[in-house]
Amino acid sequence: MASQFNIDAFTSKLTHGGALASLFECELTGNVGGSKGSIDTWTFMCKGVTFPASTIDVATVTYMGRALNIPGNRAAAQLTTSVYNDENMDIRNHVENWMERLNSHKTNKRDTAFKKILDYTAEIKVRQLKKDGSGKSKEYVFKNVWPSTCAEIALSWDTNEIQTFDITWEYSYFASTDSNVGA
Repeated sequence: MASQFNIDAFTSKLTHGGALASLFECELTGNVGGSKGSIDTWTFMCKGVTFPASTIDVATVTYMGRALNIPGNRAAAQLTTSVYNDENMDIRNHVENWMERLNSHKTNKRDTAFKKILDYTAEIKVRQLKKDGSGKSKEYVFKNVWPSTCAEIALSWDTNEIQTFDITWEYSYFASTDSNVGA
C-alpha cells in the first residue's frame, strides 16, 4: 500500500528542523608545520569540509561457481577541507612547510625529526553545531592526519573574491563517540 502524502508526518520526523550544513566548526591540532606559517586561525578560516564516505570493501569468495560477497577491509578515504587564504598566507605556508618536511622537493628526504607517526601527524575535529547554540550534535575526530595535497590557487584579474584552496588529508581512522565509531 502506497503511503499518502502528509507534510505533517514528514516534518515530525525532521528533528529540530534538520541539521544545517553551514553550522560546523573544524579544529586542527598538532605542532608539525615548523616555523613557516601558523594554524592559529584555522577554526575561522576553514570554510568547508567534505566528509569522506564510510565504505567497507567487498571481498568475494567463490564456492562451486557462486560468488559470495562478504565484508572486507575498511576502504581508505580522504578528508578534504576548503580554506580561506589570508594575505600572509599563514595556513598555506604552514601546510606547505609541513609537506616539505614530509618529503622535500629538493632532497626527496623526510625531516629527521619525524621519527614516529605522531611526530608528523595531527588531529582534525569536525563538529556539527546545533542551531540553538547549545553546542555540538555530532563530532568526528580524524586521527593521524597529514596533508597529501595543497591545491592550486587561481589568480585572475576578472575576480574580486577572497582566495580559497583545498587541502586533502590522509588519516589512519576516524572516531565518533556519538555513534560509537572508532572508539
